[in-house]
Formats: sequence, structure tokens, C-alpha cells
Amino acid sequence: MKHSQFAVPLTSALALLLASCGEATRPPMGPGNQSNGRVTITNDPSVLAGRVMYLDQDVPIDGSGVGYAVSAPLSAPSLGGQPQIGTRAALVASNFSLRLVTEVAPPSVGGQALQATSIVIAGSHAVVSYNNAGSQILGGVDLYDWTTGPVLRSEALFQNTKINAVTLSGSNVFVAEATSDTNFKYPAVFEIMQIQGSNLVLNGNRRMDLTSFAGTSTTSSGSRVYATSGNSGSLFAIDPVLFTVLDSIRLHDARWVDVGGGKVVVVEGTPGQIAVFNEATLVPLGTFPFTGADIPESKSTVQVVGGKAFIAAGSGGVQILSVSTGKVVGSVPRPDPASLGLSPSVVVTNAVSVSGDLMFISNGEAGVYVAQGSQDFSTSGSETAQQITMLGRLRFNNLQSVNHVTYLPPYLVIAAGLGGIKVVQVSF
Repeated sequence: MKHSQFAVPLTSALALLLASCGEATRPPMGPGNQSNGRVTITNDPSVLAGRVMYLDQDVPIDGSGVGYAVSAPLSAPSLGGQPQIGTRAALVASNFSLRLVTEVAPPSVGGQALQATSIVIAGSHAVVSYNNAGSQILGGVDLYDWTTGPVLRSEALFQNTKINAVTLSGSNVFVAEATSDTNFKYPAVFEIMQIQGSNLVLNGNRRMDLTSFAGTSTTSSGSRVYATSGNSGSLFAIDPVLFTVLDSIRLHDARWVDVGGGKVVVVEGTPGQIAVFNEATLVPLGTFPFTGADIPESKSTVQVVGGKAFIAAGSGGVQILSVSTGKVVGSVPRPDPASLGLSPSVVVTNAVSVSGDLMFISNGEAGVYVAQGSQDFSTSGSETAQQITMLGRLRFNNLQSVNHVTYLPPYLVIAAGLGGIKVVQVSF
């Protein structure tokens, strides 16, 4: 039998068939690992997987022995409409449960482990920032695909740069940092990093000078990005496309910025106050004091919800102020350090995150606490106090000092310092 001139051996045909099937089913190749000497990006999933542990563990809430009196109002200054805050010994009074689903070990640079400093979840991605506590200046950024939950996709490690806070919008990661690079006038620097698909890439990254010794926070709203810098710094409004500063306002000890309801709100420390600006014009609308934020070079986040500023006020616990009038409409004291056997210096309220009627609070080495409002915080009004109940402390087996919390249902994400990241699923 003659063979056609177009025929190929059977083994070759099978090889071609398998190759074509493989190409059809193989996921598209990502951008690969990258480095420019200052930043080293790992996009290899087999390497990143070694930092991640997937779990399914109940997270109990301890309501006694956590720095608050049981079945009694917590001591708090009289504030007129101050809501009564009590404790519950168990979670049975609430209709939600907590499951620890993921733990991510912190990255390391040159053998030195970094500590998680901030977290943001937006759209299909989440990003985490890291720095170090030593004399070296090191940092990191992790990028997650958040489509169906936390999947670590990229790790960026920095030489000569501490990453203090991050946010993201679309294909951009915005970074507030401190650098030892002498090409910049001040250590405080703002950086834009690029996302390609679900990976970080070096192409298109840019940096600009801020003022003071460290960039302390950043957030985005509409076509603008906002950033703050330390005790001799400012609030900056930045155009991320033109990469120019649109406006800057000098502020003392600017620690954190958030935007909501057409207002830009900045926490200032030593003494504690919020500065409120019109988002469209950055015209000042008021400066309002609060108790706390009195520890130098400390972290104090703010979240604007329902016309209220939820402020992590260090020694002042959580302070809740109307962003229109400055009226104090609520507070949650920090847990008592003495009853926990801890130094007051390590029990500080440095971050708070609210959604619905739940409030998650980062109290440093005291851990993560959860409180519940009698109403949804977004609809309870900016001038009216409501009852807030302290449910207790989340119990983890190996929790380190907590630097940040972010609650975006159904996930609570905890930056546990050298303990890395813990992801808790909140179910109702």
C-alpha cells in the first residue's frame, strides 16, 4: 500500500495532537520573576505556595479575661450621648461564626522576616504591605487574586525601602513608603506599581518625593490618589495618570487618610484630631479633637462610614466622630493592659474596620477584638449615639502583635506583624 505524501507517522501525529491539546488547556504564561536590584518580584506560584497554608478552623471569641469587666459597663469618660458598652461572655448572642481559612507566612529579605503593616481589598485583588523593625530598611508587597478567596500571586521585596501602607485601584498599586535612596529629598516617597493580569511587574513603576521621614498612608477615590506623610509632612492629592501632585496641605503628624461622603478625612496625632476637607476642592471643613493618638510615631487608622470617622486612637481605643460637626458619638476603650499582664506600650488600638453592625479592632499585642452595634453603622446617623457591645477577643493559637485589620464581608484579614496574614471567613 502506498502512503500519501501528506501522511505522517502515527507517533508524530499523536505527539502533535497531545501538544495542541496541551497548548489549549495550559493556562497563559504570566510575566515571570523580575528584578531591577531595588525590587525583586516573584511570580512563580510553586515558590509562593510555600508561604501559604489553607485551613478550616473555628475561631472562638473569648468574652472574659480579655481586659474588660464581664456583665458590666466598661469605664469610659462621660460624653453626654456616650453609648453604654458592655461585654458578652460568649458568641451565642450573635448570629455569625468565624472560620480561619488561610494563613500566610511573612516574606523575608536576606533571611530577615518582615512584618505585615496594612491590607486592602478592592475588586478582584487584595494587597498587603510589609516592613521591618530593625535598622535595615526593607519592605515587601504581596498581591492576591481575590476572585474566589485569597490566592497569593505575587511577592515584591524591596531593598532600601520600608512599605508602610498600600492601596489599589484597577491595575495600579499605590504605595506609601520610607526610603534611604539619596536621590530623593526626603525619605517619604510615594510609588505606583503595576499589575499585569494578577501579577506585579516592574514595567511602568514610578516614584515621587513626598515630605517628612515616612509616607504613612494612601487611598484612592475617583481619579485621585491621596497620601499622607509623617510629623512634618502633608496631605497630598495626586493624579496617578500624569503622576503629578495636584495639591498638598501641610499637616502635623498626618497618620492616615480615608475618603467618604464627599469628604477627605485625615487623622493627626500628638494631639489627636481629624482634619476634614471637601473632596472636590480640598477646602478645609473643620478640625476636630478626640481622645488618644498621643504616642509619637504611632499608627492610627481612620475609616469613614455613614458620615462618621471610626478612629483607631492608640491609648484612646476607638473614637467615633461625626465628620460634619466633630461630635463624639461613640467610643470603645482599649482593653486594660494591667489585667492582661501586658505593658501599656504594647496594647494600643492601631486599626479599626467596620461593616454592617460589626467592628473589628486591632489592639497590638492584646490581639483582635470584635464589637457589635445595635444598628448598622452605615445607616445609624452621623450625630446619634448607638449602643455598642464588646463581644470579646478572637482566639488564635499563635497570634503575634496585630498591626492592621480589614473587614470586607465575608472576609476579615488580619496583619499579625511577624505572624504574617490570617484570613477569617465571617458567616451569618
